[in-house]
Amino acid sequence: MGIAAKTLHHWYKSFLSNFDPQGHQKIHASDIKVKTGKKDKVIEVPIVCPENIGEEMGIDEKMIGEEWYTLLTNRETGKIAFCAATTKSEYLQQAMTPMLNLLGKVKNITKDMAANYTNLCNVMMPLAKQIADKFHVIFNLMDAQQAVRIKYRQKILEQRRNALQLFKQEEKQRREECERTGREYTTKKFSFTEQRLPNGETPSELLARSNFLLYKFPHQWQPSQSARARTLFDHFPEIEKAYKLSCQFRVWYAKENIGKHPLQIDKELYQWYEDVEDSDIDEMMNFKSLVESHEEEIKAYFIVGHTNAKAENINKQINKFLASNQGVRNRDFFFFRISNFFT
Repeated sequence: MGIAAKTLHHWYKSFLSNFDPQGHQKIHASDIKVKTGKKDKVIEVPIVCPENIGEEMGIDEKMIGEEWYTLLTNRETGKIAFCAATTKSEYLQQAMTPMLNLLGKVKNITKDMAANYTNLCNVMMPLAKQIADKFHVIFNLMDAQQAVRIKYRQKILEQRRNALQLFKQEEKQRREECERTGREYTTKKFSFTEQRLPNGETPSELLARSNFLLYKFPHQWQPSQSARARTLFDHFPEIEKAYKLSCQFRVWYAKENIGKHPLQIDKELYQWYEDVEDSDIDEMMNFKSLVESHEEEIKAYFIVGHTNAKAENINKQINKFLASNQGVRNRDFFFFRISNFFT
């Protein structure tokens, strides 16, 4: 007969973990009080470990419970140096002030492209090279590419909605006419018929089923995906243009190009800019604007080849703690475990 997970959790917390709910002061020792309008607010700072600050750091956000936390991690050791229940730059600066001297020694920091973290790094780590996390850049690229596909699918759904509205109006008129003339009214069933494409799918089916193939390069497609892609691109050439621009950017951003001469990196990127301009696809133009505004951070990847993978890995491990801790109902014990494991 097994032991319930809830019982194991209780035994670990109460008898095996050395957690003292009365005397455990470390968890909230660094909380800060900030002004929010006319009221004071306490920002929870459960982890402050200056000894974990090194030359290679990463900063990321993480949802824990119903709060967004900022995590500052050492890329070389995988240890957490700082954790606070806020993503606002001004509050983070206040909480990190005791570590200012050590933060000044950071050489490289990986981060997403959020303005709050850019501002934080400019102030607290002025000598650090800021490197845009490749995962977040590619995520935005894929989002832009998929937005083109979704746009066409929404157009078909709009046609269906308009057809349904027209059907309802005609049925209402027909029912009123039957009541006026005394004829029997029989309800009709609405139908919306799409043409069948050469591969046997309707346009809406084709667009829905093409989701995953657009994340891959052509050489990674299965035969069925190659056939579907040909049909998709034949009927929606704008999707093909967006897909090719996406692949072009991903090839430019490949790890094989780390260490390539900066002039060559610039030449290829500016060519991609021109190709996007020529395509005149709004979604890709929006992504191009994002790249332009963070160009130096993105190109910094080719100097050292750093990503935020270790910070993302810590996020995944924290999810396991959330599951085993039954969420964060006991916040002190949750951060006690996180602190013991990652610091």
